[in-house]
Amino acid sequence: MRRLPWFLTVSLLIVLLLGGSALAYNEAPMLAEKVKAGLLPPVEERLPENPLVIEPLETIGKYGGTWVKWTTNREWAYVKMMMYGYSPIRWVDDGLGIEPNWIESWESNEDATVWTFRIRKGVRWSDGHPLTTEDIMFWWEDMALNPEMSDPVPDLFISGGQQAVFEALDDYTLRITYAAPAPLLPERLCMWPSGCNHGERLIVPAHYLKQFHPDYSDYENFEVFEEKMEWWFNPECPVLTEWMPVEHEPARRLVLERNPYYYAVDPEGNQLPYIDRIEANYVEDLEVVKLKLLNGEADMQVRPYVALSDLAMLKRNAATGGYKVYLWDSGSGTGPIYYWNWNHPDPAKQELYRKPEFRRALSHAINRERIQRMLFFNLGEVTTGTFSPKAIEFHRTEEGRELYKRWRDAYVEYNPEKAAQLLDSIGVKDYDGDGWRDFPDGSQLSVRIDHDAVINKTDQQTNEMVKADWEAIGIRTILNPVDSSAMQMMDQTATFDIRDSWELGDGPNFIVFPQWIIPIDLSRWAPLYGAWYSVQGTAEAEKELDLPPRDRTPPREQPEPGSPVDRLQKLYDLAKVEPDVEKREQLVFEMIRIHIEDGPFFIGTVADYPRIVVVNEKMRNVPDGDQLALGGFVNPWIMVYPAITHPATFFYDN
Repeated sequence: MRRLPWFLTVSLLIVLLLGGSALAYNEAPMLAEKVKAGLLPPVEERLPENPLVIEPLETIGKYGGTWVKWTTNREWAYVKMMMYGYSPIRWVDDGLGIEPNWIESWESNEDATVWTFRIRKGVRWSDGHPLTTEDIMFWWEDMALNPEMSDPVPDLFISGGQQAVFEALDDYTLRITYAAPAPLLPERLCMWPSGCNHGERLIVPAHYLKQFHPDYSDYENFEVFEEKMEWWFNPECPVLTEWMPVEHEPARRLVLERNPYYYAVDPEGNQLPYIDRIEANYVEDLEVVKLKLLNGEADMQVRPYVALSDLAMLKRNAATGGYKVYLWDSGSGTGPIYYWNWNHPDPAKQELYRKPEFRRALSHAINRERIQRMLFFNLGEVTTGTFSPKAIEFHRTEEGRELYKRWRDAYVEYNPEKAAQLLDSIGVKDYDGDGWRDFPDGSQLSVRIDHDAVINKTDQQTNEMVKADWEAIGIRTILNPVDSSAMQMMDQTATFDIRDSWELGDGPNFIVFPQWIIPIDLSRWAPLYGAWYSVQGTAEAEKELDLPPRDRTPPREQPEPGSPVDRLQKLYDLAKVEPDVEKREQLVFEMIRIHIEDGPFFIGTVADYPRIVVVNEKMRNVPDGDQLALGGFVNPWIMVYPAITHPATFFYDN
């Protein structure tokens, strides 16, 4: 069966909360022993006055057990994605709805320029210190607004070209005031929940971090401060997550134990989580992860992703390994994705990459049906490359559904002859007779696919197929594996050529996280234009304008008036302040039409294929795909899988 619609879930939550004061709270045996020994206060004193109530998928669980998982990420990103502790508001039902997390309520004025949030009184950090508005104001005033910090002011706190104003009305009430409407603020606060190095932090333990901040200590810079706030490397840093780090061995092992101050309970008053510990183990090779899965040495594994080519083998071995195999939809709008550097440092490349004929030629040259058949086993759908097909705008109206199909199919046809004609039309021909096409001036042309050195098998095979397809129409193509730090530098300096990068999932609506569609930061397909946009409304906007664009910090440049990027950014300025849903949706549709008529700006391959999920047969309350509201929405980082499925309620039946 599918989960309750979000509005019924919220109604149930309210009913439970109204009766919350009558609940007798229970706790895990390992915590009860610490209470008895005088090491912890009673559970009633560790929970907020009005705790978050989470309804388990199937049944009330049992306490105990260690959740074992394996990862290929040295920064433990896949562990962070298991927890939803930091966001004030959380997604539910694959993004169809939202619910309070460590806040208990929020409201806005009529035009959505003033928002008021009330923190659950009594929420505490994992060391027992109260969470208050001081933790938010410290992040905002001493970090986000501090030009020496690496975290910029997030786009969601800029509206009407001005930064928002934060006010702590008391210890538990925060007011955020904008110069223009910010109608999507609650949805945008659901993102990036782990207080991690992806996206905004929003809140930090001020009582712990102040001792390392140069304004409150003898430290001269933020180097130690930034190290200390990375809680996944520093078990001393208090957290809000369901489990807290207790042991860290770099590039080897991260152990987390239940947070005794986690602010959620089940409907019977049992403090969550049910599972005692998480043991995450690092390995470099994904093949090792696969062997661990086959041997039944992992309890619930979503990331790192296992290729669909391994699905049959995993299913055959399920009984022996003692696990179940589920399929959750990826929600990907592209599958493996490729995008050209719109701000290429080579003027000839920049001019060529901005010609729609060149980009369309490379899209028509790709045999996506072969990729779908050989790597995705005819699952998913071939695509030019779009925003996630799960996005709300594609489902609300017939216009949205038709526009999605038009975008998906715009340049998806495999037609090498059309590709060759498009290249001929812009003078990209073989002038010297060596079999390779050249620039229109006759100089040698080659394209380079820059990609992370460590990528999964599916992406590697896709790269090889795309290279072969492009070379079949005469485009000399080089695959360029780059280590992660160098790749990050290429992204930040806009020096990549053609980037093979993350997939485009995102959502659940366009304006919540629009970076793929509209360049608004130093990433993706128009990095210098995005970086220019990112500083508008901040103190950095007017600085260094006398310097060449690439010499500025960050490197940035204003897009040409009337260009596709300029039009996209202006539509975004209108959309993000438009409180009327239907009017906002029409602005989104205008953006999509730019992507169709002036694009593609990125190209996809196979969209919305399933992801493999391996679950210990004794683990309960883990949903199968048909129990998820949209069948799953795994790929986007902002959708927070598997955290959105409430891992705090997972438990072992035996």
